[in-house]
Amino acid sequence: MNTTIRGHEIVGERRLGALPSQDMVRLWLKTTSRIVKYGFKILYDDLQTPRTGTFDGLEIILDPDVEFEMQCFILLHLFGHSVQWVAPTLEHKLTAIQQSTDKSAFLNALQVYEFEAAQFGIQLMHEAGVTDLDQWYSDFVQTDWNYVRRYYVEGSIPKWEECRMEKQPLVLPTPIPELVLRKVEVRFAF
Repeated sequence: MNTTIRGHEIVGERRLGALPSQDMVRLWLKTTSRIVKYGFKILYDDLQTPRTGTFDGLEIILDPDVEFEMQCFILLHLFGHSVQWVAPTLEHKLTAIQQSTDKSAFLNALQVYEFEAAQFGIQLMHEAGVTDLDQWYSDFVQTDWNYVRRYYVEGSIPKWEECRMEKQPLVLPTPIPELVLRKVEVRFAF
């Protein structure tokens, strides 16, 4: 007999789409503190659909209408991308996604770009003392990559549920390089 009440989490379940609220709040509080200590501002704004978050090298903006679990992931993900755009030692890596005209080469470069951002996101989690959500984060990263890849291959935004992945290999943390905060062209998540 199922005793789960609709809208309540099963304590301890850390699956994508089912992260308990106490884990989300802990993740949010610890990682937002670290992001601010790195010098980035975190803001909320009503973003135009399909945007869920933006970054510009100084600020990470989230749409408050996005579900909280997704906000937690987007914040980590956009932190990772922010690092890529303001770390002088990483600047050369951005050329492949900005100038590739071959779709296959672009998708390969985009995958490297996306997973490097994910590695900075998990590094931030670990620096913040959150080390028990690696599987949840890794599943989210792979789901997000499936979503982004399908968008670029199919030319339309896919259904999130169709992209969902579970029990994926863990994303490994990568040390965050020295950052030189500066305004860059606004980029967004969708």
